[in-house]
Amino acid sequence: MNPPKLLIDENLSPIVAVTLRQEGIGVVHVRDRGMNGASDAQVLDLAFREDRILVTSNIDDFVKLVRARELHAGLVLLVESGLTRQEQLQRVRRALQLIAADAGGDMANKALRLAGEYGYAFEEIPVF
Repeated sequence: MNPPKLLIDENLSPIVAVTLRQEGIGVVHVRDRGMNGASDAQVLDLAFREDRILVTSNIDDFVKLVRARELHAGLVLLVESGLTRQEQLQRVRRALQLIAADAGGDMANKALRLAGEYGYAFEEIPVF
């Protein structure tokens, strides 16, 4: 199974995307798509169009947006704020492992909340 494709939101370091791309993972940062400053709805639309799981620490706004949609490609929600680039990279790598193991790689209409190095929970959003 191929690792899922990711879109890194602008509230996280573009270095995370660069590093993971060098490791062969299909990941882009919103900056790579010329979308710095884009609205959250535009970022979510981009993730959906490109079938990418959106990685963000902007939890409240994106959860609200996906609850209003019938379908989205998935969210990885980083609960902690103020993470260093290295910590962000560590969390995204962990998310990839969890998605492969617990979600079978399919994150359609799912969110993965990461809290700290070890805490996580999957949830269905939206719930119909």
